[in-house]
Amino acid sequence: MEVSEHNLDSELLKQNPLALEFLMNAYANVVYGLIQRILGGLAQKEDIEECVSDVFVAAWNRIDEYDRSKAIFKTWLLILAKYKALDYRRKLIKQNITLSLEVDPAALHETEDVILSKEATQVTMGIIDSFPEPDRSLFYRRYFYYEKLDVLALQYGLTKKAIESRLYRCRTLLRQQLDYFEIGGHE
Repeated sequence: MEVSEHNLDSELLKQNPLALEFLMNAYANVVYGLIQRILGGLAQKEDIEECVSDVFVAAWNRIDEYDRSKAIFKTWLLILAKYKALDYRRKLIKQNITLSLEVDPAALHETEDVILSKEATQVTMGIIDSFPEPDRSLFYRRYFYYEKLDVLALQYGLTKKAIESRLYRCRTLLRQQLDYFEIGGHE
């Protein structure tokens, strides 16, 4: 049977090697781009390529977790890629801190910065998680999965302008909450 976008998930469930080949050919560029953005200046090209490979292995091994009713396949795959890249990012940061500490004990200050950054991330995620639907989903899909406004508008049955307005309100609320958190935390 020929593998296509329509039957990709079912063929992956059957562990059809042609499905893995189709998956890699169809999504390698978009997965690579997302991982490259997440890993930023921390990773070498080889690290990015290794992470991309790990994403496809994860998709192959975890295809039974994919649920068509919750997301399109591309979104599911990009979520896998995002979390895999974030794992790599944490690992690379940890390696850099360890290396810095071995080379320069004054690098302990950088460790404090990383810890503070993690706390800020937790606060930020908590604020985003408090957004009402569909704002929360729109925010995640736009700023974490880099989905285009046109796609979101179509999927949510809203105009592009309505999506932009909702996202603007979310960003404003997030900024206000973060300002409040910083002021409240230091008083």
